[in-house]
Amino acid sequence: MGRAMDQVLLQEAVELARKLWHAYIIEPSDESVQFIVDTMDPQNLSLIGTGKHELYVNLEAFFAGLERDQEEAQDITFEILDEYYEPRAIGEDTCIVFGTLWARERPDRPKPLLVEMDTRFTLVFRREGDRWLLVHLHHSTPNVDQRREEYYPKTATEQANAALEYSKAMERRAELDSMTELLNHAAFEKYVAGGACRGGEGSAFFMIDLDNFKTVNDTLGHPEGDRVIQEFADVLLRVFPRDALVDTMHEALARPELDDFEYGCFMSGPSKTADIEQALVFGAHGPMSITVVLR
Repeated sequence: MGRAMDQVLLQEAVELARKLWHAYIIEPSDESVQFIVDTMDPQNLSLIGTGKHELYVNLEAFFAGLERDQEEAQDITFEILDEYYEPRAIGEDTCIVFGTLWARERPDRPKPLLVEMDTRFTLVFRREGDRWLLVHLHHSTPNVDQRREEYYPKTATEQANAALEYSKAMERRAELDSMTELLNHAAFEKYVAGGACRGGEGSAFFMIDLDNFKTVNDTLGHPEGDRVIQEFADVLLRVFPRDALVDTMHEALARPELDDFEYGCFMSGPSKTADIEQALVFGAHGPMSITVVLR
């Protein structure tokens, strides 16, 4: 096989590749499907399409997928705006044709958005007798999130993560009271509605009232009253961290001594008579008190 003949055969492969794409994109019909199938190697065929599910390992699987594609495209007419084909001989009887294809929907009436395919492809042909047979096709679309100078969509991933973190921060911020940074009433209702106090894990609610708080506002002014609320909120955040809550008395006794302050709150469930009596005795002494010292 001389060099001139090689080029002739390679151009035949290019022309066959072009006809295959035109039959698939521009002229979807039963005749086009039959032409495409007739050009494929029935014994040794694999195809990879642009869809995640489009991985075909034999002619039967591809034929079923092709029929679905043709049914889906019945109401859509495409035109090829640009196409490029480049052949390469990779063996005595094998060649590849790779290139790019840009096709767009040609609607019968104006539409705001059109279906568009800007793709790349590689076709592998094997020579059998006087014709080429397609043994492999890989059809892909460029990652629109990947910048020209990047080898993976790094920038888009970083931007998506930053947007997600910002969204979480804003969502969390919306649940906090602006002065105390404790959960606000709307957040309280959300957690209750979400099952925070339903069966399963135990739940507890503290209803806390600041005695003589009106006196602080009347005598020292509302800014100082706000400071009292903020200081008290800070105490609550230090007294009730999530990791300080335990389920049993044994776990509480196993905890090491606290360095900054010593405080404990034991709540007994009414599962035993002794627990009920103990709870009543504690309740008889009235609510616990806490002193906030302004510095």
